[in-house]
Amino acid sequence: MIRLLFSLFFIALGLSRDIYAQSNDMSVVTWQKPTPVFSQSFDWLKLTSDEWLKGDIISMYDDELEFDSDEFGVRFFDWEDISELRSRFDQQIRLADGQIVQGFLIVKEGHLTLISGGTEQHFPLADLLSITSAADTRKELWDAKVSVGVDLNKGNSNQLDYLVTAQAQRRTPFTRLRADFTFNYSEASNDDVTNVSVNTRRFNTYLDWFFNAEIFFRVLEYENYSDLQQNIKVRHSVGTSLGYHIVNTKRIEWDFTVGPSYQSTLYHSAAANESDDSAALSFSTLFEYQISSKIDYILDYQMQFVSEESGARNHHFKSGFELEFIKDLDIDLLFYFDRIAKPVAVIVQEAPESNDYRLVLSVGYRF
Repeated sequence: MIRLLFSLFFIALGLSRDIYAQSNDMSVVTWQKPTPVFSQSFDWLKLTSDEWLKGDIISMYDDELEFDSDEFGVRFFDWEDISELRSRFDQQIRLADGQIVQGFLIVKEGHLTLISGGTEQHFPLADLLSITSAADTRKELWDAKVSVGVDLNKGNSNQLDYLVTAQAQRRTPFTRLRADFTFNYSEASNDDVTNVSVNTRRFNTYLDWFFNAEIFFRVLEYENYSDLQQNIKVRHSVGTSLGYHIVNTKRIEWDFTVGPSYQSTLYHSAAANESDDSAALSFSTLFEYQISSKIDYILDYQMQFVSEESGARNHHFKSGFELEFIKDLDIDLLFYFDRIAKPVAVIVQEAPESNDYRLVLSVGYRF
């Protein structure tokens, strides 16, 4: 019996030593970071803080990546803050030597890999100039916004004022196509009589070709403009110009253009001619400043030097703030100023006032 008890004691002692040794082995095992599962519904961005963001790669210019996070919205990142980047679709990249290549994109440890047709291409990250989508039909190539402001008064007299604006832009490594539309309308009715006091439409579009990071050519610019107050039934302007990026960073973009154009104006009714044609010299500047992730400031100014018969100098100025209060939904507070130095008068009437002002509060949607 004593021998049996000793045998059981030594067996228990051996088991306890094995358990203790095994627990010591487990205590020295280092924790391994989990390998993420990359859903093919998103692009993926890893920060140097080891945080992963899922969303959409919008573009990259001037060593700054614009990324639309599924959780935090549009954000800008410097490469020094990025540890890894993976795309779910083909991306088109422009290299420092002017070469353009495309494929699934992986950026890691200062190195860029493109995968296309089972073949990998490797480039130093320092050679990268820009990133855009490689699929022409993808909506990510486009940025667009529509805003509406309405003021409705009823009582002794009925007043309706509204402003509709729309902007759309498509950008590739070499080109930028932009279109802007503004429609401002105001009418008052009393005793079944309706008077239209404001009816203004402006459509402007242009195509830019980027020669390098600073200089671009505005290959073609077109404007269609009408203004009841200024006696302008329709005014067409076509031109071309040379542009320069004064500042082009993730928070500030400031462009300047100058070049020749041609203008043709048809009036509602004029004392001299019902239409005028004129050569013109056009100047424009566009300044956009991202004050914070929620507030943007914009200044857009255009001026044309034309003949005396066509107004001498035409000015269009827009400035104000865009405030994001819900994802993709903005509140815009914008000031508009239009001036024609020498307006053309309607027959048997004095010439219109040179200046028109308006301050508009509107709600805009980005898509």
